[in-house]
Amino acid sequence: MKHNVTFAVAFLLAACNSGEEIVSARISEPVARVIEYVPAPGQFINEPKSGFANVTTPEEARAYAERRLQSGNYLSLGGWGGYVVAAFGRSVPPSDDYELWVRGNTYGENTSEPGTVWVAQDSDGDGSSDGETWYELRGSRYDDPATIHGYRIVYTRAADGEPIPWTDNRGGNGAVGRMDDFHTQPNYYPAWIGEDELVFEGVCLPSNLSESQIGGQLVWVLTSFEWGYTDNVSAVAVGQVNRFRIAHAVTADGMAAQLPYVDFIKVQTGVNGWNPLTGEVSTEVCGIGCYRTATSAE
Repeated sequence: MKHNVTFAVAFLLAACNSGEEIVSARISEPVARVIEYVPAPGQFINEPKSGFANVTTPEEARAYAERRLQSGNYLSLGGWGGYVVAAFGRSVPPSDDYELWVRGNTYGENTSEPGTVWVAQDSDGDGSSDGETWYELRGSRYDDPATIHGYRIVYTRAADGEPIPWTDNRGGNGAVGRMDDFHTQPNYYPAWIGEDELVFEGVCLPSNLSESQIGGQLVWVLTSFEWGYTDNVSAVAVGQVNRFRIAHAVTADGMAAQLPYVDFIKVQTGVNGWNPLTGEVSTEVCGIGCYRTATSAE
């Protein structure tokens, strides 16, 4: 992947020399392609109503995810740890404004299913994110004592019709339960994953799931976080679109990464939670992209 700004500089110099007026505008640009789609088990995984049709290989899953994002349909990442990785058409440099965006499917207060966002560079120029270093984009709950950095979870395949059990590296365990009144596909474990164990690592955000009385009825609510997460009603969201800064990228020890550009973006379900009314807390993604400054001469 190229990290070349020579053309833009040459264009500006030529325009200045010609006496033409330079006009700049911020534009929104979707990612160029999906590289990988590995959701955790969940009620929307393998479901025909969610667009799945004979998705039995990792490449078919990747293509499915790419089609969903291109059409603006929701792409579920399943329970905690599930993720999608995408590539920008060309490197995205930092600016004095938001550079990245991710659209979720929140529809009002108490519907947030926060996902963490990560970025990486194509340091070897091969167009692949394999072997690259991922940097978390710091959000408002990064320093929360309840946030678990270095979280690891293992989901184990179960028989059709059964919940999907999990264990974590904190001594916890549970299951992604069935929601058979609405999601009747035989198995919630990704059909294209050959291994019987599915392992994810990342950052587990504090639980945002709680019971509440609304209109005299007991309901489960999904409260939002202040900023820095997707599929989340936040102060920096424009409708369902949350915006992100490359300057918020941090290294594994929490230091500012100070990246001169990014080429890849990863969105990952950030909360580990399940309840019998709404199922797992599963980050949904409906679009991913960046903002650029487009310059032209008039």
